Amino acid sequence: MKKIMTLIIGVSLLFPSGALFAQERQGVQLEITKTDGTKINGELIAVKQDSTLLLESSLLESSSGIGGSIDVSEVKIIKIVKGSNTMAGMFLGLLVGGAAGVAIGNASYSRGFVSRGVYAEIGGLIGGLLGGLLGAGIGNSIHNDETFRIEGKSQEQIKAVLEKLRTQARFPKYR
Repeated sequence: MKKIMTLIIGVSLLFPSGALFAQERQGVQLEITKTDGTKINGELIAVKQDSTLLLESSLLESSSGIGGSIDVSEVKIIKIVKGSNTMAGMFLGLLVGGAAGVAIGNASYSRGFVSRGVYAEIGGLIGGLLGGLLGAGIGNSIHNDETFRIEGKSQEQIKAVLEKLRTQARFPKYR
């Protein structure tokens, strides 16, 4: 009976309730360039039916500090800022470089004062460091930002952009 209880407690600790993992949905980060040249950065909260974007930003002049609305007729460019992939590139480079370093170190073993395992470890360490640096550099150069030019577009094209943005807002069903 003790073994069964221990097993049940162990499994329940490994799989905590879903409430611990629940987080509030976040909207995408936008960089909006207005027709007068000013740039506004913030989180997309909602896209209204009347073609107005709601943003939460410290740059918006709102007395509540929560955000404000921007009329689409004042918008020149909308850019969805996704950031770089530096950490993912570094991790992948570390894995690939480390594996290649272990293979090269193991293959270059010659009888001497140290064992084959030491060659493999040193090769893995050097290969992992070099691969991690190379992967971080490549990941940093890759950006997945999406840019939408609004100025000069037809109403149908603007509606299509707004619908795409609506799916990525914090409150996508708000109209």
